[in-house]
Amino acid sequence: MSIATPLSLPFALAPVTQNDIIRVLGEYTFIRLDNGDEAFYHHGNWITGADASCGEPSVLGLAQSKARAGCKSLRCVELPVPDDAEWSWEDVVQRLVHASVTRQVRGELIVTASENTRHGRGVHVCSDPLLSGINSNLWFPLNAAEDWHAGIERVLTMNGVAENVVRLEPLRDCPEYTDFRVIYNRKICA
Repeated sequence: MSIATPLSLPFALAPVTQNDIIRVLGEYTFIRLDNGDEAFYHHGNWITGADASCGEPSVLGLAQSKARAGCKSLRCVELPVPDDAEWSWEDVVQRLVHASVTRQVRGELIVTASENTRHGRGVHVCSDPLLSGINSNLWFPLNAAEDWHAGIERVLTMNGVAENVVRLEPLRDCPEYTDFRVIYNRKICA
């Protein structure tokens, strides 16, 4: 008698519920894939999207104005396009939910840090719909006693983007500023 164990079979993932989707996406979520496709979700429900290959206009402005009207922040997520040629937004959301359960949901963004802004020491978050400012001119002041890691972590956690900052990777160091890649754990609402 032999017992065969199918080692090549993937483990079964638990089915994704609407409550799981709401927990991960939160109230207002904008998703952009690396091919430019976009989707806007409200309370875990797909509202609208934009197909970049067809030249459809971005839904980011709509998502920002709806979140602003609801007095909430807009959660922005950038993800790779799924490998399956017949993917759907449901596949993207399910993958995001499963990643949150396994604690693999990490985010990254680029910040510019400077000791010499017009008003002292500060940090600017680059290309983020929430934290860059309406004209990409928003700077957050940092306390001179804080190191860059602590200050950037405070800004991201205070604005509901991150649970914590994992690490900073210097990208460019100049006399006037330093660019960092910030790796952080996403804020997941329970």
